[in-house]
Amino acid sequence: MSGFDAEWLRRREPLDRAARADALERDFAAAIRAGPDGVRRVVDLASGSGANFRVLAPRIAGDQDWLLVDHDPRLLDEQPHEIERWARGAGWRVDTGARECRIDTGRARWRVRGLAFDLADRLEDLPLESFDAVTTAAFLDLVSGAWVERLCACLARAARPLLAVLTVDGRRAWSPADAADPAVLAAFVRHQRGDKGFGPALGAAAIAQIAQRLAALGFDVRRAHSDWRIGPHDHGLLASMLDEAATIAGGDDDVGADAARWRETRRAQLAQGRLSLEVGHEDLLALPARARAGDAVVDQNAAALD
Repeated sequence: MSGFDAEWLRRREPLDRAARADALERDFAAAIRAGPDGVRRVVDLASGSGANFRVLAPRIAGDQDWLLVDHDPRLLDEQPHEIERWARGAGWRVDTGARECRIDTGRARWRVRGLAFDLADRLEDLPLESFDAVTTAAFLDLVSGAWVERLCACLARAARPLLAVLTVDGRRAWSPADAADPAVLAAFVRHQRGDKGFGPALGAAAIAQIAQRLAALGFDVRRAHSDWRIGPHDHGLLASMLDEAATIAGGDDDVGADAARWRETRRAQLAQGRLSLEVGHEDLLALPARARAGDAVVDQNAAALD
């Protein structure tokens, strides 16, 4: 999978936090059943710097044990520092080790571990049945249809809730509007379908495919918009996003020379404080049909991943 550096993840975190569908997160938290020891175990796929944990842990009741899975050792090494900074900012006690944090909020204790793991080739080796819930953020649009089929099969076997947030859905609205916007967007959507390490990426089609497949497997599936709204005050982020879009469009035969004009127009609007952008995302909650009351938590496989 194409890597994302820690700085980019840090810049997008406030936008992600503001965009998330709170109702789905509340229902996800309520659906997580603790194991016999009272601990709720959650695995976060493609965890990056741990931002998904930082949002969800305070919304999930009680003691928790999180496994943050990513392929990038640099991001895994960064996780404890980002989590420690956040936890101390909240006034909580935290002990940090190599790719691990233990947080005491005064009301709950959270253990957080990072795991270097190849989700592309080894997804089935990750024992989802050892956890009480599965989550991921800004990830499913990067994977292929075949990989989504594999993930859905794993979720069905484990019968665990899934919360997948911030999946792009293909909507982008620049303001003010420009005649070249549709062509620039079409080029960007085509670019998103490139191979990110999991086969041809689904891009904007991801949310519909995973929703349809999980519903067919008996999950109760709900979706909600979680759109980014980037205003003129986010000058640096807007500048990088318009340059990215213009560069992609400039290399697309269907856009051609219009991309250069579009870039210059947008740069002028940015300098004047007139430019804004909405980026469409969707969040998805999928709950298994069968209740898990009385299920034993299988911990042996999870221990093997330590």
